[in-house]
Amino acid sequence: MAQHAKGHDVRIVTLDRIFNAPRAHRLPHFEKMDGLEIVRVPYFGFKRYPIAFSAIRHIRDADIVHVHGIDFFFDYLAWTAPLHRRKLVVSTHGGFFHTGFAARLKRLYFNTVTRLSLSWYAGVAAVSTADDQLFRKIRHQGICLIENGVDVDKFSDASSHTPKKTLLSIGRLSSNKRLDSVIRFLAALCRLDPQWSLRIAGRPWDVSPAELRNLAQRDGLSDKVEIIDTPADPKIREVMADCSAFISASSYEGFGLVVVEALSAGLVPVVSPIPPFRHLVDKTGLGTVVDFDDADAAARTFLADWTKGSAHYDRNRRSAMTAASAFRWPAVSEKYQAFYDSVLGKNVRSILDVPVRVETSSEAIEFLDRTFDRGTPEIVVFANANTLNAAAADERVRSILDQAIVFNDGIGVDIASRVLFGTSFPENLNGTDFLPNYLQHTKNRYRIFLLGSKPGIVDRAAARMSKLMPQHTIVGTCHGYIPPEQMAAVIAQIRRSRADILLVGMGNPAQEHWLNDHLKDTGCRLGFGVGALLDFLADVVPRAPQWVRSARAEWAYRLMREPMRLWRRYLVEMPIFLFRVFQQWAMGSRVATATLQ
Repeated sequence: MAQHAKGHDVRIVTLDRIFNAPRAHRLPHFEKMDGLEIVRVPYFGFKRYPIAFSAIRHIRDADIVHVHGIDFFFDYLAWTAPLHRRKLVVSTHGGFFHTGFAARLKRLYFNTVTRLSLSWYAGVAAVSTADDQLFRKIRHQGICLIENGVDVDKFSDASSHTPKKTLLSIGRLSSNKRLDSVIRFLAALCRLDPQWSLRIAGRPWDVSPAELRNLAQRDGLSDKVEIIDTPADPKIREVMADCSAFISASSYEGFGLVVVEALSAGLVPVVSPIPPFRHLVDKTGLGTVVDFDDADAAARTFLADWTKGSAHYDRNRRSAMTAASAFRWPAVSEKYQAFYDSVLGKNVRSILDVPVRVETSSEAIEFLDRTFDRGTPEIVVFANANTLNAAAADERVRSILDQAIVFNDGIGVDIASRVLFGTSFPENLNGTDFLPNYLQHTKNRYRIFLLGSKPGIVDRAAARMSKLMPQHTIVGTCHGYIPPEQMAAVIAQIRRSRADILLVGMGNPAQEHWLNDHLKDTGCRLGFGVGALLDFLADVVPRAPQWVRSARAEWAYRLMREPMRLWRRYLVEMPIFLFRVFQQWAMGSRVATATLQ
């Protein structure tokens, strides 16, 4: 709905009948609901891997296809990608490890077929921290953590407004939910306090209501356990009104959406120690994590927490609802919008897992002015092939670029854009040309400090800059050959100058390291890594003729002028860069993790 509200045409392709429903109970083939197209296709096979070949017909006009879950659609659309040629993304939803059924076979399939299928996906959205860790084992790039959105209004404020000793379990009646353990827990709890009862609301899967009633009877809990078979949402709200706590002994969850729904109702959770549940309890600061395998100990732990918490029941109930609001869909929808834009190379393009901005010179000028107005220190990087090679080889460099504002510099990065996204960058925003252009056209009047190059050269660069851009004030200079013992004094000098922006010309990645380590201490709002700009301004290194620059061949001119210094960069590192770009193309990744941070 959020994507439709933004003006996108949204089509949902799904199956034409609910699992376990008779074949005669088919849903309409086509339906329009709240502006969304819903297409339902027939399938055969079984519920763990329903096969629906006709789905491919309904994606031919899509800009991007989002597959929800690791199932038939995930594999089928991956292996038919050369035919339909649509951009594919997937959200993980726990993979297919929700039960222990065929665990070894699943693991083998995951590490082989799933790994290969992922190479056709431009982006992977892990819906939980557990999924993020799981899928990074088989996909190192192009994976982002986008925790599930939840409709927190559906059950908002639905729980009992006064403490009620009734536990509620919501979800499919399936073996991985370990409802037998929930009933044993209730038996142990009732031995300590017989006033407690349990309600189980869900749709049968591989466990039937009759089986659960038999388990309750076995433990002498027939009058304590109520099974609500396949309830609609209004019925669940009605049941919640008599409950104060939510319970789940599940052995596997992709995210734990039902826990957030319970929190939105004001229910305090008691849950098993699986990673998604631990993460939610740690993140919200609410709930009790217990080991249901030891029912007596689990009951004692929960009862102790309940006794303490019930004294502040109303406060805890409101805290639960507030915590759930952090998972509202609008914020998650914005992340998915950025995710889709990145896949399509609209606002940023991921090159060797570094998000490079896609902007014209005028757009970049406006963006930097807005960034300066925010007042927080930001590093600006002009990333050429050499910079991105350094990021690919050094995790620390990549983490710096992840947090920086990165513009494209040079023909190598443009080639990468064409290979990965099918189009060039709008303009070449190399620092040597763009930074003087920015300083001439910015709405601001800056105090500028220059740091870098050799002694004397930086002062000549400052004098030239003062003539070219008299609207700005050069408030200080320092060469780049600073002994470690003098670094604190240089940083203090920059701070005393009250500079607004800092230009650092030390070559990459040294200048990016310096800015990452020291920019905040200087008091400057923008720190630019400018490479050889200071040498160019001082006329120490001549620029190529304009016609050479227009032909994007300045690299060749510089190589001829300085072969001993630059031969390795252009003749060795450039082929390595292009090889890495083709590796990224082959593995499918088009999303940088930092895009959504």
